Amino acid sequence: MSRSEFENVLVIIAHPDDAELGAGGSIARWVRDGAVARVIVCTNGDKGTKEGLSPLKLAQIREAEQLAASRALGVKETIFLRHRDGELEDDRAFRNQIAFLIRHFKPDTIVTHDPWRPHYQHPDHQAVGHAVFKGVVYARDDNFLPELGLAGIRAHHTNALLYTNAFTPNFFVDIEGVFEQKIKAIGCHRCQIPNLPATARRVRQRCEETGRLAGMRLAEAFTITRMR
Repeated sequence: MSRSEFENVLVIIAHPDDAELGAGGSIARWVRDGAVARVIVCTNGDKGTKEGLSPLKLAQIREAEQLAASRALGVKETIFLRHRDGELEDDRAFRNQIAFLIRHFKPDTIVTHDPWRPHYQHPDHQAVGHAVFKGVVYARDDNFLPELGLAGIRAHHTNALLYTNAFTPNFFVDIEGVFEQKIKAIGCHRCQIPNLPATARRVRQRCEETGRLAGMRLAEAFTITRMR
């Protein structure tokens, strides 16, 4: 992919911390190279705790942590859809919401979850991945969602989808120069990452293993789908 395909990057993920864990180094690299990056967080993450926090309090904490993480990566804008954690459905309403946001922000490339990865642990990741894939199609053609066209929100063609945590990766990003930035962003999610040094070691090991597949020291891997 050429650099021009990363001038406007939209990251659409299920929970606070998914962007940093799955693509934080790549986001930092693209921003460093001149891209505008935005992150859309689909749920409020109000279920992910063992500390006895109320859903409302946890959602507030996680939103603040996500904003800090986005700043650490140089993200231009973070959008919170605030669906309940664990309750996302790949239905028409959610796909329409995603399609509207794609038309509004007009990304060259979208980063999201790989919904076809076997044995995925979280149904929200699957729902987001499927909704984004379909939302890209809805956003591409004017005859989908004609009410948006009537409001002046015209169709937009996205060049490519990059799926994180790919089961069969075919696209790699060298993150050696921005790895510490990725770790700093991950560390912003304090309620989810109680032991940052241990997490950093695991993340480095995974990025080293990924890098070896592509002749790089540290890398993140994706499956790329070109959109016609």
